[in-house]
This record gives sequence, C-alpha cells and structure tokens, in this order.
Amino acid sequence: MKIPNSVIPLAYRTSKAVYNKEITPKQGIEILNAAENINSNSARDYFNNFKYLIDGRTLTRTLNEETMDYFFKKITQDYGFVQLEISLNSLLRHIEYYENLQNIRMHKTRGVHTKYLELLNLPPFVENVTEIKENIATLEKGLTSDDEEVRSAYAKLIKKGVCFIAYEIEHEIRFAPSRFVGYKNNYAGKINSLQLDGRQTNKRIIEILELPLTTSPSLENQLNLFCNNLNLEHTSAFNNPVKFWQLNLPTDFNDNNLLTGEFPEGKLVERSHKSRERDSRVIDMAKHNFKIRFGKLYCQICKFDFEEKYGDLGKDFIEGHHTIAVSEMPPGHKTLPDNIAMLCSNCHRMVHKKRPWLTMEDLDKLIL
Repeated sequence: MKIPNSVIPLAYRTSKAVYNKEITPKQGIEILNAAENINSNSARDYFNNFKYLIDGRTLTRTLNEETMDYFFKKITQDYGFVQLEISLNSLLRHIEYYENLQNIRMHKTRGVHTKYLELLNLPPFVENVTEIKENIATLEKGLTSDDEEVRSAYAKLIKKGVCFIAYEIEHEIRFAPSRFVGYKNNYAGKINSLQLDGRQTNKRIIEILELPLTTSPSLENQLNLFCNNLNLEHTSAFNNPVKFWQLNLPTDFNDNNLLTGEFPEGKLVERSHKSRERDSRVIDMAKHNFKIRFGKLYCQICKFDFEEKYGDLGKDFIEGHHTIAVSEMPPGHKTLPDNIAMLCSNCHRMVHKKRPWLTMEDLDKLIL
C-alpha cells in the first residue's frame, strides 16, 4: 500500500519524539498506525532514517522524494546548518550505496541533496545600514514592478514575514522582512529558492541597528494597512507574533523622489499604480478603442484636447489612468483597456487625490 504524503509531517514529529526519547518506538508506531494506518515496519523506517540522518550514519532504507525533502526542510529549521551538513553527508553516502547496489541513478533523491546543499553556500550577511538600505530599495522596486511574476515573488516575502524593519521616511511607514534585508545583494528569486528564514539575519540586524526586536500593536496595525494598500497578503508563519525594529531614514530612495506624492496611501502605492499605467500595450489598446468610439483623444473629465490646443505636437497625447485602485486589484489582476480612463495631466493628478477611487461611470463627478 502506498503511504500518502499527508502522513509526512506526523511521521517527522513522531520520529523526532522517538529520537529524543520523549516517547518509545512502540508508542510512535501506535501513533502512526492510529492516524494513518501505517504498519510497524514502515514506521520503523521513518524512525531509523531520522536517527541515521541526525547521527550522520548511512541510511539503508529509502524514503520517497517528498518525505526526504520535508525531513531536510524541518531538520534545517529545527537543528540549523551544522546539523544540515551532517545529514547531507549521511544522505550522500546512502545515494552512493544504493546506486552501486541497484546500478541505477537516484535522480530525485540527488535533487533533494543538491537543493539543500545550496543552503550551505549562503549569501553573506549585510555589514552596515547602507547595505540594508540597498536591499530595501530592491524590495520596493520588486513590490512595485509592472511584471506580475516579479511582483508576486516579492509579495511572497511579505506574506509569511515574522520580523520586519519598520522604516519611516517623510512620515510614511513601510516594512521590509528581515530574511530579505539581512543578506547582501539580495533578490526575491534567491531567497525564495533557498527557503531562507530570518533567524540568522535577525542577529546581524540587531548588531547593526543596535536596536531590540519587539512586538508593537501599533506597528502591526500599520503593517496590515501597508499590505492592504499594496494588495499584499500577510499571514505570519506558524502564527508567530510579529516583531519589529524601527528605523528612521532621512531621505527617500531616488525612484520615490521622482513621484508627486499625490497618493495619501503613500509613495509605494503611487509607484505600483504608475508601473501599471506604464504598461504600453494596455494603454495603446485603450487609446485605440477610445479613438474608434469618439474619433479623437480628449480628457474624459474636463474635455481638454491636446491636439486642438497644441496642434501636431499634441496629437494622440493623453494620459491613461487605472480606475481600479491597486488595493482593490485581486491577485493576478490583469488590466483591461476598459479599465483605463483618458485624462489630461491636471485631471490625472487631481483624480489621484479623490477617495474613494472614481470609477469609469462617475469620473465626471470630479468637476461640479
């Protein structure tokens, strides 16, 4: 009978408890049998393989790829990188033993070994506040990218974050997860693929900032507002309490200094909104559809016509504005031409100040 993958977390916890002598092997077998009808031989395979991995001995029984991957993930989290290296050596000896015995290539098991071996080649920690700020700038750029895949990769960093730097710039509070900002020259693809967490980086950030890591109901409320405005999801990993460092930055990043600041939700919301408005394919299609319908381009609020005012210089010039707020865009949202309004520069800036966001149907309400 094939053992279902749903048993893997319980098998790990039970194996760990048996190894630590918190329960007897007989009790462990009873737990697995009662929960998932696992027989005694299969249960002992879990217990023995866990023991051999922790002790650095050569495994003689093979576990499937999903089980091995989960065991190594949890061993890394529970015991750290020194133990990970010991366990990887144990697994490598098992691979070599089994391949020689069966004259096969254990591609999937080798894949697990390679995946966790990369964790031992960790990127170096940041050394100063300047390097922390460089990572924060990278994070902001990723969260406001006009590439949905890039944006999703950086949003994933926020989703399971537990420890954040709450950095304040010009009375606006933003948040950066410690597991991202704590490594040099970081980027989302690297940290997500290596499954890095913040336990190692927290120590370094405390040393650099010389600040304690503390809980704060006020900052947690600010974090939730920050996530809502950027249409991000935050669910603290394992329901751990969220903790913060507070950092004041005297000047904003260059990309933000170019913004007008008309968004009350903050400059990152403005950047995210404008990045979507730079999607030339959608804007061009919206302009094309508008011209077919009305014969020319003009502001849908004040009726200003750039070509009429400036001649050929103003021909086909108009700004495209999203009528759906960033915070209201569902995950994976794809902007449609029908969601784009044609606005002159002045009305475009004014409509950003209007809350709640104006829909296509009520744009004319801006001017009374």
